[in-house]
Amino acid sequence: MPSEKLTRILKARSPFSPEQIEAMTDAEGWEWVYSHASPRKEKLPSVCFTGFSQSDKDALSALATGAHLRVVGSVNKSLSFLCAGDDAGPAKLAKAKEQGIAILTQAEFVNLLETGEIPI
Repeated sequence: MPSEKLTRILKARSPFSPEQIEAMTDAEGWEWVYSHASPRKEKLPSVCFTGFSQSDKDALSALATGAHLRVVGSVNKSLSFLCAGDDAGPAKLAKAKEQGIAILTQAEFVNLLETGEIPI
């Protein structure tokens, strides 16, 4: 029989009946939990879009999400890329430069998604 904590997790997240859960060992239960864990968002590379119209930003965000990138709204030390449009604000650009974050144009970002190449 699984531990109390594992039993609560399996009841909340698994398709197993209470009888099936009760028949499991701890090892079997934890194996199921870990094999069905969703990836953590904070491990995904992140991108921030600035200087784009809302429709362009929405389209770029959809591309980024489809490529398993996390879209964020601000520049911070965990940001992977800043994609800057023609109307990008100087504060975000300066902060990204200070922190050594790669700054990409829209074309460079699309190329990154297509090829995996980060421009230098």
